[in-house]
Amino acid sequence: MGPYAAARQLDRRSVLFWQVENVVGIVMVIVLTAVLSQFSLLPPESRRWIYFLAAAALAFALFDAFVLIPLRYRYFRYTLTADCFIVERGRLWKRRQVYPLSRILYCETRQGPILRWFNLFTVRTATIVESRSIGPLSQAEANRFEQFIREHSP
Repeated sequence: MGPYAAARQLDRRSVLFWQVENVVGIVMVIVLTAVLSQFSLLPPESRRWIYFLAAAALAFALFDAFVLIPLRYRYFRYTLTADCFIVERGRLWKRRQVYPLSRILYCETRQGPILRWFNLFTVRTATIVESRSIGPLSQAEANRFEQFIREHSP
């Protein structure tokens, strides 16, 4: 079976990473709201819709950060076997995807600016039909994952 026979979870720091990503997104929405409210051609009484939409986006971002992101982390697993790569996720609507290693065309490791700040990585594999990203992972785990794919795919 090898070192990856058991299902593995993402790095614990992934929750904080996703929450920071969420904050960056909501800051951009707030800045856009401020710009739209200042330079909008709408009459002042109609601009309240801009504030309402920004407040709704903020409320959803808070719900996402404190409820959905921890659930995403809790119910996401991946497994590598000698034959396939398995991704399992979801609590209410469970989803299990199996990718035969013989079908994987390439594997790459990515790190954007926010991931770099947390020293985390994402590993992306692709078949002819689709690609799948797994992460955030620690650097050691990303390297092990990529090495395993290279050694076990044709």
